[in-house]
Amino acid sequence: MKTPWQLLDSELNHWVADDKQATLWWRDDDAVAPGPKLDQLIKLTRTTGLLLAVIPANANPTLAPAVSDSPLLRIAQHGYAHINHAPRGQGLGAWELGLHRGEEAVLNELLIGRERLNALLGEQFLPVIVPPWNRIAPEVVGRLKGVNYVGVSAFGAQPTLHPNDDFVVANAHCDPISWKGGTVFAGEEKTLTQLNNHLAARRTGVANEAEHTGFLTHHIDLDQHGWQFCEKLAEFIGNHAGAKWIAPVDVFKGKP
Repeated sequence: MKTPWQLLDSELNHWVADDKQATLWWRDDDAVAPGPKLDQLIKLTRTTGLLLAVIPANANPTLAPAVSDSPLLRIAQHGYAHINHAPRGQGLGAWELGLHRGEEAVLNELLIGRERLNALLGEQFLPVIVPPWNRIAPEVVGRLKGVNYVGVSAFGAQPTLHPNDDFVVANAHCDPISWKGGTVFAGEEKTLTQLNNHLAARRTGVANEAEHTGFLTHHIDLDQHGWQFCEKLAEFIGNHAGAKWIAPVDVFKGKP
């Protein structure tokens, strides 16, 4: 029986056989301030590229110098304050960007957050919304382009993609953390199965081949085994002829 890494190797070999290269990108959520874990992440992703989703309401001004020397790193907007506005006890899950308080309230708050991140981080800020808990109402998504956002990133494969549009939906598809197990590493088999499933779906036409495969981390919550996996994955993809990491500016239409 093949190991999870051997299965990933086999999948990427199929891409090589088809004379194609699988594209992967890296997103990390919940950033607010610099620290040893963020330093570790920045060092790890220096050659892969990274979209760092920052919570505007809680963003510390010291974040700017911590990320300034990372040319492939861009900052996205992680909602506004990462606060749940959905009624509790109704099985709705946590929502900050739902319609529970009305579209206008959500949009007004997002615009305040965008101005703060733009002021703090300047050219490294990419006007992309990463919704807390990966949940955002379709009505809100529909309004984002009209207020000059260039994209949104949640979780899960997209059935369609519009590569000629100037608003991009680019989700993540693989998360190495088991959230129900006490925020611990989910294990190589489960994590690589997520990755393989999306890559295979793209290659075979079940999912849109043009949607880059997204790897999602939360550096604040990664344990030692999670970090070790991330290091191995970064190296594995970087060394395989059938795959490559792409930077956030390339994921979101090359916007500066």
